[in-house]
Amino acid sequence: MQTRPLEAVAGFASVSGSSAHLWVERRDEVPTRPAMPQGSGMQGATLAHVTTSTIDPTLTEAAATEVFAGIDWGGSFHQICLIDEDGKVLRQQRVPHDAAGFDELDRLLTCHRARLRVAIERAEGLLVEHLHLLGVEIFCVSPKISARARERYRMAAAKSDAFDAFVLADTLRHEHRHWRALTPPSPVLAELRAISRDRDRIVIAQQATENRLRAVLEAYHPAPLHLFSTLDRDITLDFITDYPTPEQAGRVGTARMDGFCRRHGYSGRTQPEVLVERLRPHLLSAAGT
Repeated sequence: MQTRPLEAVAGFASVSGSSAHLWVERRDEVPTRPAMPQGSGMQGATLAHVTTSTIDPTLTEAAATEVFAGIDWGGSFHQICLIDEDGKVLRQQRVPHDAAGFDELDRLLTCHRARLRVAIERAEGLLVEHLHLLGVEIFCVSPKISARARERYRMAAAKSDAFDAFVLADTLRHEHRHWRALTPPSPVLAELRAISRDRDRIVIAQQATENRLRAVLEAYHPAPLHLFSTLDRDITLDFITDYPTPEQAGRVGTARMDGFCRRHGYSGRTQPEVLVERLRPHLLSAAGT
């Protein structure tokens, strides 16, 4: 009786390991559980090892009709993995997040004639905008999907940039038919997104600064926190500037408070004597401050 290889029977692809021959299950969808190793001597073995070293792209890249790229992005470096339609790794490379790195990225993504699709775990930013300029298809992959897809190859929680880039590329190879590529933004929309990101950064920085100031005041001079409606108002910051210590604030009476409000153009409807009443109970100071 003629036997067929395991690949033909169960759709398994072989991956060479350092000490044994392991098997990784191939499917047209990302499974929720990893493929288990098969064959003799595999009892208790770990999941299949995926090679992540740099591979000569001239071996199979010329014959590839489709290429899938996974980019594990970072603040300083980006890890790039290219695979063909059969899941063979064509290239693993790390590029810096600078002009030279983007030039190398362009060379990696445009040195072949096959149709290229790119998977990355973000939908905006300089790297994504640069990829749009190259005209490649970009698919934004949710980090939750990537985390579940890693279980297909490895159960251990340890991560590596090269492995994560491979998982993105291979997941895209299986799932791209069910996903929708990002639409390149118009110049007006791209500018609007950039302005919106800048505003978000400013708001985050403002909130962080306000939280630090609040923590200092709560530990040293809490009275200004109870004087006006919010800490980020100009009148509150003016009071902290004019009366930076509990001792100085303690000398503020109704007349001095009225002068302060007039000097800084306070437009609130709270009378000076009410503000003084708010101030008095909170004139606290810690020993040694």
